[in-house]
Amino acid sequence: MGRKPKYSKEVKLKACKDYEKGHISFGGIADEIGATKEVVRQWYLTYKEHGPSAFDISSRNRSYSKKFKLSVVEEYISGKYSMPDLAAKYNITYSVLRGWINKWYNDIEIEDYDPKGDVYTMKSRKTTFEERLEIVKWVTQNNMSYKDAADKYSITYALVYKWTRAYIDKGPEALKYQKRGPKPKSEIDESNLTEVEKLKLELEKEKALRKRREFELEVLKKKEEFERQLRSRK
Repeated sequence: MGRKPKYSKEVKLKACKDYEKGHISFGGIADEIGATKEVVRQWYLTYKEHGPSAFDISSRNRSYSKKFKLSVVEEYISGKYSMPDLAAKYNITYSVLRGWINKWYNDIEIEDYDPKGDVYTMKSRKTTFEERLEIVKWVTQNNMSYKDAADKYSITYALVYKWTRAYIDKGPEALKYQKRGPKPKSEIDESNLTEVEKLKLELEKEKALRKRREFELEVLKKKEEFERQLRSRK
């Protein structure tokens, strides 16, 4: 069954027509109905593409084939359309489209999954610091494959990604759960460390920075390869 939208078709149509008359801005309409300027702008772009029927409420969730998703992502990567324009063109919600594009950039296979036991929908479970560290190290040693790590350790994809990014940005200490309350001014007081401990800390920081750069370079390479493939097809 389709999810009931927050704003009715009538509200969306009135917003689009009010803007079309030129008497009020997207921001002004948003303030009146309690929405954001970006949401109202998306309604108008969709309305211009599909007319009033774009806001019809469906009794079931829309489904999209893998081929269709990839073709839409391909249009975005080509630079011909922005995400809001593509969302309007195909009457897809902005968040859904952004999810497809994020999956492509993170090398997650774009297809329909069986929700039972899937790494994107499974429930979270408690983990120790040692286990989180093991998972992150496995990811960094296996081509940044978040989904494979999620499968291997039976943990959600979102948590694997979150831990890995935290480790790359801040090092192993970021994987320790902090107690609630005021945060200390400094996670590590380097003035109390020995020379050997300071050296180890610097090496950890350099290693984390190198991993982050490798990750960003890998994403860039994937984007460039995709663009080369697009050009070769033309």
